[in-house]
Amino acid sequence: MIELQGLLAQQPCVLVTLSQIMGSAPRESGCRMIVSANAIKGSIGGGNLEFTAIAKARELLQEGDTALQLQLPFGLGPALNQCCGGAVNLHFERLPARETVWLNELVTAQAANIPAILVASVAAKLPMHYAITADSEQPADLPDTVWQTAQEPLQQALSAAGTASLNATVQQEVEDEDDGGHWWLELMHDHRQELLLFGAGHVGQEVAQRVRGLPFRLTWIDQRPDIFPVDAADHCLQSAADPLTVVAQARTNSVFVVMTHSHQLDEEICHAILQRDDADWDFAWLGLIGSDTKRKRFVHRLKQRGINELQLQRLVCPIGLAGIHGKQPATIALSLIAQLMMTPR
Repeated sequence: MIELQGLLAQQPCVLVTLSQIMGSAPRESGCRMIVSANAIKGSIGGGNLEFTAIAKARELLQEGDTALQLQLPFGLGPALNQCCGGAVNLHFERLPARETVWLNELVTAQAANIPAILVASVAAKLPMHYAITADSEQPADLPDTVWQTAQEPLQQALSAAGTASLNATVQQEVEDEDDGGHWWLELMHDHRQELLLFGAGHVGQEVAQRVRGLPFRLTWIDQRPDIFPVDAADHCLQSAADPLTVVAQARTNSVFVVMTHSHQLDEEICHAILQRDDADWDFAWLGLIGSDTKRKRFVHRLKQRGINELQLQRLVCPIGLAGIHGKQPATIALSLIAQLMMTPR
């Protein structure tokens, strides 16, 4: 949504949402694409469906710049030269430039990692949007049925925050009997898993670069602030804080990857992470760069420091998939990220 906010600050856009799926489709319900006169952000699945949607969106932009919305059905067969075999509805919203109160509220909530419900009227002639958080008051023109329906997924998201990742997007359609309105509700929570990467050396830089666009929220830690690439802040939170402090403050269910410049520091970080696990088993995964020999040495030392055998079983070292060979930093990074994507969250 931050990309939509940036574009709408300068020009009108059309927001295209894949709102309904019947049968097989190239993307999931709720995926979006932003189309302006000179830019395209996001994807609804590619192929001729997306090409046709882009053309329709730009046709709407050429017709005017006032608010407008409509839904159109598309069969994913011979008519579109596609062979998915299903059908979809696409929701087109033409949004005027600079009319972004609801969007600003939504982006602010997402930046603070606060769960919010996006409520949109999808059957009316004009787009209507609301960003609802736990602190919101019911808008005067939002039906009670819709407001009440939004509360349950919002409260579930709030109870899960800080204890577990919400792995599924919550989407609901609501019809209000009183005004005949049709509403789309979507939980706009950041579903990415917390990934804490310790070390900004050659392999760390490759990992940070390749994790972009994947379902992880990256915090990159190294006590040498000048070692981070200049563009690192564009896609992650970078920190020169004490690594042990970062471990202590990390969210439950986080993923930890340890690859610093110092074996002693690696050991201290792993010890702190495994100590978190003493009572609650509260982290998702711990990976340590190195060989089988390094793991044996670490296991021996960590046992002497009070880490038990059951906890030590959670220390993954070496990292990466066994079937991917090579010691180049980019290869190690690719192997690690593939391993993370296969790890249950």
